[in-house]
Amino acid sequence: MEERKYLADFSLALINRTGAYYISRDVVDSLNRYFFRVRYWRLYFNRTPKGIFRKIMARLMLKEIDWLGSTDVLLWPDAYQDRQRLPILFFDPLYVLRSSLSREDIVLCHDVGPVSHREFFDPSTSRNYDAAYAKIKAAKPGLVFVSEASKLEFQKYFGRDFRFLHVILLYVRPTAQKGILTPVEGVSPPFLLTVAGLEQRKNYLRVMEAYSRTGLNEKGISYVFCGPRGNGAEEILAVAANTPGVIAHSYVSEPELRWLYANATGFVLPSLLEGFGVPALEAASAGLVPLVSRGGAQEEAIGGNGVLVDALSIDSIADGLITLVNMQDNERAALVARARAHAETLTLERFLPSWEALLKENKPSKQECS
Repeated sequence: MEERKYLADFSLALINRTGAYYISRDVVDSLNRYFFRVRYWRLYFNRTPKGIFRKIMARLMLKEIDWLGSTDVLLWPDAYQDRQRLPILFFDPLYVLRSSLSREDIVLCHDVGPVSHREFFDPSTSRNYDAAYAKIKAAKPGLVFVSEASKLEFQKYFGRDFRFLHVILLYVRPTAQKGILTPVEGVSPPFLLTVAGLEQRKNYLRVMEAYSRTGLNEKGISYVFCGPRGNGAEEILAVAANTPGVIAHSYVSEPELRWLYANATGFVLPSLLEGFGVPALEAASAGLVPLVSRGGAQEEAIGGNGVLVDALSIDSIADGLITLVNMQDNERAALVARARAHAETLTLERFLPSWEALLKENKPSKQECS
């Protein structure tokens, strides 16, 4: 039986190189037999555009989204087979704005941050997502979420009246901990580690204040973080430069990242907003006890196996950092073992068949619906 074909809208790939990009790329590359064409903005390609061409496309696309929004003027092209419009798989809600949208389509939703946490996004981003979600609510397509927490947050704002609401959990990248290790210049154990974008929502400012209060620097334990620059990066780096014991890197190579995971005392990411929490899961898989926000997607991602704190409380974060450093070896080993066992259930080999089953049928089973 021939598989059902889709148009994959992978416009996300033009502007996003975070976890959202990598999981979407794995779906496109590994399940390509389900995709008649792959659309990047207004153009179809067999491979993701690169270099300056990608950047130019991204800027033009974002300008168009800002200018035309959800109007029906000059919509992006659909794909047809036997004169029938193919259903579309959107890898982010934003791109429904400039496309036709029907009940037969599928939209992947990583989180509803631009709506639920507007303070972390510029006004135009929140405005565009407001319009995108309004279009989604009217069309009632199938929705896929990366965590139960993200699905519940979506339901709080937009209800349950959609063709389906389905959760496909993310996975630990199979190459995340394999390969050579390269020491990072200026870093030596012992240290606590954060790997995440330099953004307000990652809560760096509270973590650095909490670290200062603990006195860990005086005990020779530094705090190291690395990640791509994002909203708030300048302030984060400025505070880091003036906080003794904090070592900031905006970028490290994969071998350097593996070395950081292998030598850290613990992982720290009490984020204010996450769709799932892959970095904490990768840290647990690498043998680190993660310190994360209590409740929500991060606690779900690690199965509760870590140090859980109130992300809005500097005192709570400080207490968590001390707990992380002073944890007895047997307690640390038990937490790591449980976290690793949980991480081993979240694999690419589980993730891709879940997507394939959804694409093949384009309808969820009863137990997967709300």
